[in-house]
Amino acid sequence: MYFNNNLKKFMKENEISLNQLANICELSINTLRELKNNPSHNTNLSSLVILAQALDCSIKDLIEDDIATINFEKVAEKNKNNRLFIRQQVFSPENVQYLRNLFLQVGVPCNISSYGRYKTASVKNEYELSSIKVDFNLRVLDLKECTILQIVDFYVSVNQLLLNEAVIKDTLIKAFETYARKLKLNQIHFIIDRDYERQDDQYSNEHSELQAYFTYTLGTESMLFVQNNYERSPFPELEEYQIEWRKTLS
Repeated sequence: MYFNNNLKKFMKENEISLNQLANICELSINTLRELKNNPSHNTNLSSLVILAQALDCSIKDLIEDDIATINFEKVAEKNKNNRLFIRQQVFSPENVQYLRNLFLQVGVPCNISSYGRYKTASVKNEYELSSIKVDFNLRVLDLKECTILQIVDFYVSVNQLLLNEAVIKDTLIKAFETYARKLKLNQIHFIIDRDYERQDDQYSNEHSELQAYFTYTLGTESMLFVQNNYERSPFPELEEYQIEWRKTLS
């Protein structure tokens, strides 16, 4: 597991100079300078133990605990020539947090997990007791002529006693557009099932402690995409089971 050290921040907060630290520490001044100026390079636990003893603090005080950011930085360094990383259009921790905040404004607390070198992500509910349940996958595609945010398996289940599925889906569609515009992506594609039969969400109904009536449809009515200025894919031969809706962002 990767980790960064917090030595530079710790020294600044405690007003300790490099020379002062070298006088009380068993590590050489060159090693200390390297640890301070390059937090992720050559940081090992044995060095942190020595530093913690010299500074009379815990090892935890000297470790950057944002593992998600550290891991992303490692992958970003390996992909520094990739256009998606250069433009910061992947599902980085910062972008994931922005998207999570958008969903919270809709009323959907969720967990967003990045994978596939941060070009794909899964979105699922974080709390079982939410009145809105979601489960879908996201991809960022980099084609020669454009970059695309793709939403697959647009599953949304809502408690019909409190909310309207169409209203929630419409708001989520607008949230995705806000996200795509922020990242300067060129297009949004929704891949939607053609199954429009309303079904009961038995699991959510059985586990709700209050009266609830959760339902969902795997498909999404065309009206929601048309009113948001989406167009159907120009390849009808691919629409036996799914429909693709596309929108180009200006």
